[in-house]
Amino acid sequence: MALRIWHQSTTEIDNIGVYKDSLISRARMILGGEAEIDVHGLPSGAHHGRAPSASLGNAYLHHRILEPILHNVIEAERQGYAAFVMGSFSDPFIRELRSAVDIPVISLTESALLIGCSLGKYLVPISNAPAVAWMTRTSVDAYQLQARVLDVTSIDPPMDEPALAAGYHNPGPVIAAFTRAAERAVAAGADVIIPAEGVLAQLLVINGVKTIAGAPVLDVFAAAWCYAVMMARLWERTGLRAGRAWQYRREDPELIGIIHAESQGA
Repeated sequence: MALRIWHQSTTEIDNIGVYKDSLISRARMILGGEAEIDVHGLPSGAHHGRAPSASLGNAYLHHRILEPILHNVIEAERQGYAAFVMGSFSDPFIRELRSAVDIPVISLTESALLIGCSLGKYLVPISNAPAVAWMTRTSVDAYQLQARVLDVTSIDPPMDEPALAAGYHNPGPVIAAFTRAAERAVAAGADVIIPAEGVLAQLLVINGVKTIAGAPVLDVFAAAWCYAVMMARLWERTGLRAGRAWQYRREDPELIGIIHAESQGA
């Protein structure tokens, strides 16, 4: 039986149809009949006309705009999804999400870093803009993988999500900017390149960018989805769960349900 996996974007993804459609088609190709990916984004207007790369760099806005995701993970578990993929390198609320539910919660950032560690010694995530690179750098610190990450950088010139989405129809300038950054990273010692922004990463995938200067360019969504399938199968077949002693403590699931219901106006 195919697993159902909830993929959560931090974009108003219904307004970026070319991106959403490419994710759905790529997931079908990667996972076949093993799993189905349902792609969810934020409601239209959540970013108030700003690009996520700009608004999510502010800590207050990051929490306020992305707060619905905390409710979505509970809904995903209640609706029978086998795993929840946080599909953004802004990497919001991973501790909170894992503390709220039992189903596996997969971080796009963490899965890319862990799989990258199996492909080479030194990794370099390359983002679309300095603000997102900074968020990725804080995630590297949180996962304590500083020793394996040579640098976290971004393309030049920076491009926000609308500019990247426009690049799906004219990908040359985006690919050229990414290639320049990747070549510098490889020259400095990088073994693996990680595209560290979702719209950028998917643009590279659909244009067949798999290696640059001898270094693999990780398909981060394929990595996260396959990681989600692995964790869901382990959950299902061995009973493997997140540790509840400290980092992801969950002594009172009933209270979580009460608070969730109150926040939804039930």
